[in-house]
Amino acid sequence: SNPAFTFRREIQEEGTMTSSSSSIDDLIIPLKVPDEDMGYDSASYAHPPEYNGHLKSVMISNRQIKKRVKDLARIIHRDYNGRRIVMICVLKGASTFYHDLLSALMELNQGFDMEFLRCKSYEGAETTGQIKISGGLDFEHLKNKHVMVVEDILDTGTTLSQLLPVLKEKGQPRSVQCCTLLQKRRSVVAKIGCKYTGFSIPDHFIVGYGLDYNELYRDLKDIWVISNEGIRFDASTLHP
Repeated sequence: SNPAFTFRREIQEEGTMTSSSSSIDDLIIPLKVPDEDMGYDSASYAHPPEYNGHLKSVMISNRQIKKRVKDLARIIHRDYNGRRIVMICVLKGASTFYHDLLSALMELNQGFDMEFLRCKSYEGAETTGQIKISGGLDFEHLKNKHVMVVEDILDTGTTLSQLLPVLKEKGQPRSVQCCTLLQKRRSVVAKIGCKYTGFSIPDHFIVGYGLDYNELYRDLKDIWVISNEGIRFDASTLHP
């Protein structure tokens, strides 16, 4: 059978992309968007009118995202039941995913604390590979705690591979894990993996659900493949 067709059919018929098995252990496996999958017809999905022509197709619908986020929350709650987690949001991209994930954890009565940070790589030959953390993260708050870093997408893994050692060294947490909504399948293996991953996706340029291009498209509720016109668009031409 065609895996792309199966991927879409499971949503249309069942309202879910999870396998037929009800075992929570199966939910740890990322849901795979096949390489040949062409996505949904964009005409069926709404977006702000200023984005007309900027978007090629919907890769993952909001309905699929919300269902998968609930699956991730179930797995996390199973693994941490009885233990509080310090949930760290990597701004800005992960903010939408973070909000929905925490809402799902609330429904399960899973205790957690909230922290936020921004990561920026230093520029210049002598400081390549180093990151600067900002956003008011209190490292003392992490000491002897169970910490989970929440990311929007795992691409090369560069940011996380640099961030996690910093958190361990400065925060001295009891444990550190990461949760990402998306992981790109690339010819070069990512430098680090996440235990909790929502979707495994083809290597396309995507936006929406918090992910941006030049600070645009975060306000899309679905995850879209951006068009060449969207990439070329001059954001400064948008009036307030």
